[in-house]
Amino acid sequence: MYPKTPIFQKCLETLNSLPNIQEATVREEPYLSENVLADGSLRIKTSQQSIDYICEIKTHLTYDSIEAISEYFKNLSFRLKDEVSPLLITSDLSNLVAEKLAQNNIEFIDIKGTIYLNRPTFYVFVKNNTVRSQKRKSLNITNSSLQVMYAVLEDWRWTLQPIDVDRVSQLSGVSLKTVKRTLDKLQDLNYIQYGVKTGYKIIDPLKLLERWELGYSESLRNTLMIENFSPIGNRKFFDIAEAIDQFASIHDYLIGGELAAAKLTKYLRPIHATLHLNPNFNLRKIALDLKLKPDPNGSITFLRNFGEPEPQWSKVFRQEKYIVSPFLIRAELVRMSDSRLKKTAQLIYDKYIKCLPKI
Repeated sequence: MYPKTPIFQKCLETLNSLPNIQEATVREEPYLSENVLADGSLRIKTSQQSIDYICEIKTHLTYDSIEAISEYFKNLSFRLKDEVSPLLITSDLSNLVAEKLAQNNIEFIDIKGTIYLNRPTFYVFVKNNTVRSQKRKSLNITNSSLQVMYAVLEDWRWTLQPIDVDRVSQLSGVSLKTVKRTLDKLQDLNYIQYGVKTGYKIIDPLKLLERWELGYSESLRNTLMIENFSPIGNRKFFDIAEAIDQFASIHDYLIGGELAAAKLTKYLRPIHATLHLNPNFNLRKIALDLKLKPDPNGSITFLRNFGEPEPQWSKVFRQEKYIVSPFLIRAELVRMSDSRLKKTAQLIYDKYIKCLPKI
């Protein structure tokens, strides 16, 4: 459908000129549902997925109007289905207003080509785009990209050195070619920078961490998922935790999630455990030894590990044997809305992640 509104037409042309976007189309104009009346609906197709937006046109935005707009779009998000996000369509934004909208995570596109799209597996931020030939920044965040992002954080966290491409490939389980391609895209997004003498270095570790955690929760974790289990009989989680510790060396798995967080922080009383299984695992034997049965809602989650079986952090600063990286532990915690888990995730961050080096 070709949009009727000129501002829609202009924004659509800009989206279709971006790399990694196969097609952007306006599907309805206006958009009407049971809960929402909006200016239109938009679909963006990439090589891997389709991303839907409900669009609202708001023009002549100033810095003073940002809070009101942010509140409006926050309320609109509550009325939309989870798989659809609101998108602000607007006129020419100043850099200051664009930055503030992005900080408030309000996705937008203006008629001059300033764009901020922030979905779990697709990210675009284009600014200062008054010249058409300016390089556009986009990253189709695949699961391989997420594994590379994890490895970059994991390796640099302990070595305090420029990013070692070979090491990142080993940690992530991703080919050197894919690692280099992902690093170049992360550089375009200003997460890292490259110097002839210094190599690749992280320049915004917190944003890189946030992007990794979001992608892990919404995409990567699903591909790593094996199965959920629950204990046979009326055993308490304490008894299960002891068995998990006992058999970790025998079955060569790493402990993550709540159980690992409890061991590292001494704060949480865990009721769930995540086990990261290495290649050649015998799921049936593990379940028999731990006395577990398959259960979609069970408290024991089995995930596939990726890359190097034993993470760098455990070799440098491991308080407990067979504990997975703090990045994976925290990513498991922050995906849940439980306040006790969020508090524990903050403790993990403060003790094991906050000291990420900065340039």
